Amino acid sequence: MPKRIWDGHYSHSAVAFHAQVTALAQRSDGCTAGVITLARYMGTSTRTAERYLAELSAPGPDGVPELTTVRRTGPDGDGDTAVRRTRPAGRGSHFAYVPIGAAKTLRPILFVLYCALTYATVTSTPVTAAELADILGVTERSARRLVDELEALGWITVHRRAGRHGRHAYDVHDHPLRPVTEQPVQPDTNGGSGTDTNDGSLAIKEDAGLTDESITQAGGAFRRRRGDRKWVPAPVDTRGNRAGGNYPVAPAAFLPGPRPPYDGPPLTLSPRVWAVLDPVHDLLPAVSPYLVRRIAREVGRQLDAGVFAEDIHDQLARLRAWTPSEELTDPGRWILGAVLPVRSRCGSSGCYWGFQRYTGTPCKACAEVRTDHPPPTSPRPHACTACGWISPTPLRLQRCAACRPA
Repeated sequence: MPKRIWDGHYSHSAVAFHAQVTALAQRSDGCTAGVITLARYMGTSTRTAERYLAELSAPGPDGVPELTTVRRTGPDGDGDTAVRRTRPAGRGSHFAYVPIGAAKTLRPILFVLYCALTYATVTSTPVTAAELADILGVTERSARRLVDELEALGWITVHRRAGRHGRHAYDVHDHPLRPVTEQPVQPDTNGGSGTDTNDGSLAIKEDAGLTDESITQAGGAFRRRRGDRKWVPAPVDTRGNRAGGNYPVAPAAFLPGPRPPYDGPPLTLSPRVWAVLDPVHDLLPAVSPYLVRRIAREVGRQLDAGVFAEDIHDQLARLRAWTPSEELTDPGRWILGAVLPVRSRCGSSGCYWGFQRYTGTPCKACAEVRTDHPPPTSPRPHACTACGWISPTPLRLQRCAACRPA
């Protein structure tokens, strides 16, 4: 069951019909059961089955329907049952494996809850009653009652307050662990604190932080303090402490330590990117893996945009020769910010920093721009003392390559 089916967009009964059609569509010829057969499997009328099948056949949130139907005609010209197939879970999409028996025996809303708890258990995701209520479209109190009902039917086991931060932990079963009782669950019409004489509390005021009837927040948050904050002690003066806190010396566990080494996936570069970065291969060991990935993505973007690999290679080689090694204090930022982006004063695609891309000769259009805008009298950082051209990096001998003597 893809997560997009039961996350709240489709009705609960449509989710159950999706599971039934998906199970029958596992055969090589797809789901060939008619509407009457599907209605009999799900215990509904034919009109109800047609309504939920039409809901699944309509375009979804992304514009793609979850159910496709192909009409068939036999060799004798008579009509045959249609073939239905559900949209498979795409690459990278979230899903959960659920038994078809749960869709047939559970109420539709309980089946949606079962799918959500199955996904949360497999992915080790802690859930709260507020998040389940948001998926089911009910109140938080009703979500707790549905969890209790699903546990009473034997499809799940709830370990109360056994999870992280005092949340419930769930075990989801492929079949009920006990036979279903014939006695229906009685509706809860009493909202007081003493509804059950065995476990209820007859106090007039309950601690909302210790009962299951407290209000939780979607996203897994929980309350640390009471809302009235009457019990909070007076603030403590720690101005005289040497290391902060309420003790003379802070514990070693809270002292700042060395940054842990990078433990992510190994860095790999494609051959086309590595060939372009060959002029600066000696700088890459001093660059962090994060910046190397950004540099590789920028090279790949320019290559995909139609820039020739030889052009980028020549740019790197030329600027690497112009820049003194003692000025490369941050090689990663130098490669990413000063070398890879294509810049020109004239705006021509064949000009790179005032030089023609293929020949390396000074650009005449950039020279005209410099003539129209004479250099100011006051010197500016990284400005050529001869022509006034502004460089984003320090210039060798305070002159650009065009004005520097050979």
